[in-house]
Amino acid sequence: MRNVLATFLLIGLGTASSAIPPARNAQLRAVKIKRPNIVIRGAYLGGVEVCAGPSGTGITEDEYERVGTAKRSNPAGGDEVWIFPITCHSTWIVSTRVFVKAFDASGNYVGTKSLPYSGVTDVATALCACNSFPDRCR
Repeated sequence: MRNVLATFLLIGLGTASSAIPPARNAQLRAVKIKRPNIVIRGAYLGGVEVCAGPSGTGITEDEYERVGTAKRSNPAGGDEVWIFPITCHSTWIVSTRVFVKAFDASGNYVGTKSLPYSGVTDVATALCACNSFPDRCR
């Protein structure tokens, strides 16, 4: 009788724990360029900022510029896509580094991911295809 009671108790606890919804942790998963946009993938995010590092020497991260905010292009949830349009005539295109900062729904910092390009020429070429539009990348 005690074994039967213990078995039912374990089964009850097992089904109760499976009924609890999974934790919804905000995640920043990836950032890439898919012209004409910067595309950010994540989960349960509340906001995504796009930042750029100006050219020059001795630049610290405090001097990086927030160039805008990405917009979610699909419903909120576990597989979000955020879009930031690239405007090649903007001055931030001439940057040494472009990265995104993600925040959860409460505004707490989640993480940072950079585009895989470094230096003014590489960043401008990746963002605006300088080979096709050399006047936009000077």
